[in-house]
Amino acid sequence: MQLLSRTCSVMFDLSIKIKNYKCFKEDSGFDVIRRVNLIIGKNNAGKSSLLDLVEIVANKNYQFDRATWREAQTPQVIFSARVSKDVATKTFPSDTSGGPINGNHGQYGLKFEDRKLTWTKTGRDRIHAQLIHCDDDGIYPPLANTGDYAQRLPNNMPIPLEGKAFRRVLAERDILPEVDSSTIDIRPNGSGITNAIQCFVNRSILPSEVVETHILNALNEVFAHDATFTDIVCQLHENNQWEIYLEEQHKGRIALSQSGSGLKTIITVLVCLFIVPWLEKKSLDHYIFGFEELENNIHPALLRRLNDYIYRASVKHNFIYFLTTHSNVLIDQFSKQEDAQILHVKQHETISRCVTAKTYVDNNGILDDLDVRASDLLQANGIIWVEGPSDRAYINRWIQLWSDGLLREGTHYQIIFYGGRLLSHLSADVPESIETGISILNANRNAIIIMDSDKKTQQARINDTKRRVQDEFEKLEAICWITKGKEIENYIPSDVVNRFWGLKQTSQVGQYDSFYEYVDSLKPGEGTKYLAKKSLLAEQLVSHMTAENMRTVLDLDENMKSICACIRSWNS
Repeated sequence: MQLLSRTCSVMFDLSIKIKNYKCFKEDSGFDVIRRVNLIIGKNNAGKSSLLDLVEIVANKNYQFDRATWREAQTPQVIFSARVSKDVATKTFPSDTSGGPINGNHGQYGLKFEDRKLTWTKTGRDRIHAQLIHCDDDGIYPPLANTGDYAQRLPNNMPIPLEGKAFRRVLAERDILPEVDSSTIDIRPNGSGITNAIQCFVNRSILPSEVVETHILNALNEVFAHDATFTDIVCQLHENNQWEIYLEEQHKGRIALSQSGSGLKTIITVLVCLFIVPWLEKKSLDHYIFGFEELENNIHPALLRRLNDYIYRASVKHNFIYFLTTHSNVLIDQFSKQEDAQILHVKQHETISRCVTAKTYVDNNGILDDLDVRASDLLQANGIIWVEGPSDRAYINRWIQLWSDGLLREGTHYQIIFYGGRLLSHLSADVPESIETGISILNANRNAIIIMDSDKKTQQARINDTKRRVQDEFEKLEAICWITKGKEIENYIPSDVVNRFWGLKQTSQVGQYDSFYEYVDSLKPGEGTKYLAKKSLLAEQLVSHMTAENMRTVLDLDENMKSICACIRSWNS
């Protein structure tokens, strides 16, 4: 199992599931492992048990306490992956022939390349892997009839999570004053953090800059303009207990015990990212993190910034993390990212099962469990209104290009569809003055709207509805972008068309021409094919878009600079 590229959506193409463990009767768990693994579900549904599974694999301890057995059945961790050529070559020697296998064993083993293998492990020793199933149709003899190879092949299958350091932050956590101890022991509930920080600040043998520079800078980055901390200090109380204090600009020194739980949560996470690796002398890519309910007592905007910080750290240092949550904020943040997955844990009559959310129905089930309402859009930093899904794909890509990847949907803004004809029912006027229709400002006071001009000639007029909305946005000093071309597709440059359809030099689509008729003229039938699949085409075209081939198209550069500046202002 090889670690894939940082830009790849799947980190490990390995299924890890558990059965007969606590609330899980049938095998449930992870079909693949992604950079961010978001676990959603009601209380006591089994979210923490999935973190147990990750910890079990990381520690390579496949022995189970009797109290975790379900219905007197021994728990099993079940793995499934495809056999690589390296594993096949390692398992079946090319210098061996005969026995239950006719001919050369090495040649026989190569037949298993890319075949799916399912196995389990028991005890604490790697040699105890046991074959459950092998996709060996058409291979003779089947793997189960090859003697030692039936055990050697699953034993040789790599499990990249094994041997990683698993660090967990519990949902019930706190940072309290503590007595000095020469032994620094940081627990999942926050115990030991005060002692750790005071040791790094006060002891000459420990680097104080880990706290006074690295953690302090990260703290200010997460809080952005909500607060500015100038120092982290520790003081000894008369009862011989150390207390952490934060120096805040314009407020002075404040004891952490007198601060909110949100601040304590952020410090707990930062201690995991900075102090723990230093103490254990391991790089961050050696860790797997399990964060439970980070949203507890933390403002949605602060939660977004904290999770954005963790995500960027995971990309920079290449670590994997798991989040259990009840927060729709995190769903919004990660539901549209290729390197994240959402797992929904459901329980029925004390039996839990885990489903990877891939469809609209799956996602609706999650929202039902979390009791999410449409009014939660008020929590978004700002909303970009577009006509439909294809527009969203283009706008997200352009924001990514013009912000160097720093601005992302779900973290810094949300996109909502107004659906063409429905525009006539929307108004950006102040809510109190609207007699009929829907107020854009009631959805969110920060808004941008993007509309197709639908002009077929330079002399054509913008329709009355769009002019009204444009006037309303101008009164708000908000951005209303009416495309300079006929539609948003008229911003697609010829270079992107050439790359996607494998063409040589073609001319740019005309400013007021139909893009799909233009494509038909280049590749007969292709434009017509995608006319009813605009969002599919958009998803395929955006990967070919670069800042270089987009910047000079019509008024795109000017508008994207304005939009990115506006989004930054929403996010302070």
